[in-house]
Amino acid sequence: MKADLSQTLLSRRSALGLISGALGSMTLPACGGGSSSDDSSSSSSSSSSSSSSGSSSSSSGSTSASCTLTPEGEIGPYFTDDSATAYNRSDIRSNLDGSSTQSGIPLTLHIYVYDFDNNCAALEGAQVDIWHCNAEGVYSNESVESTLGQSWLRGYQLTDATGAVTFKTIVPGWYQGRTTHIHLRVRSSYSEASSTSDGTNTTQLFFPQATIDTIDTTIAPYSSEGKNSTTNANDHVYTPETEGKTELTLSGDSSNGYVATCVIGLPITAA
Repeated sequence: MKADLSQTLLSRRSALGLISGALGSMTLPACGGGSSSDDSSSSSSSSSSSSSSGSSSSSSGSTSASCTLTPEGEIGPYFTDDSATAYNRSDIRSNLDGSSTQSGIPLTLHIYVYDFDNNCAALEGAQVDIWHCNAEGVYSNESVESTLGQSWLRGYQLTDATGAVTFKTIVPGWYQGRTTHIHLRVRSSYSEASSTSDGTNTTQLFFPQATIDTIDTTIAPYSSEGKNSTTNANDHVYTPETEGKTELTLSGDSSNGYVATCVIGLPITAA
């Protein structure tokens, strides 16, 4: 059975409560859906995507009126060194050489990074890594998975002047003991470490339960694994660590692909 590694997290709950109260009610939601008409190859369209619960930002897109700190989710055991420049890419579906493109439902993920400690200004030049399993629940470049040397479904980008990056990937599958999720790590002035054992400034993104239940039981290749017995509600990261605040809102459908927008408020911190 696979399980993410536990990290020792310092709770800042009481301090964050005071800060959040001072900000008032106008906040950017953590994760939301994009427009169903988004062109997944166009990063410029991401600036117009918004959550259904609403957001407030400047017309330039470089500064948010207010934001919330993103809750930390453990890094897990499957982070890998991505120092090779080829990992700096928007489309992570294949190996770095273009081989072994992973099959699955297309997912376009727009990510915006804001600096909570600097009036929620857009953070330019931050390195955003994402990695996740394929539709069969397997990670690349892991000896325990017999995938050493493979590099699919891993990559990073540097945020632009609006704090944005866009990744083209697939909806992940699942493996025993975990609900469907994507790992995300931001390397910035808050945490620049490249060590695989450094779990700071990391979180995990999740999917609506009804959506993944349908995908896992009706859509190939996911349906070959069947329905996951671990739900969001009983996953050890979804509720205890991120409190469900990093669940994505999806637009689109399983035939044409999904789009989602996620706002990251730095520093990522224990809830």
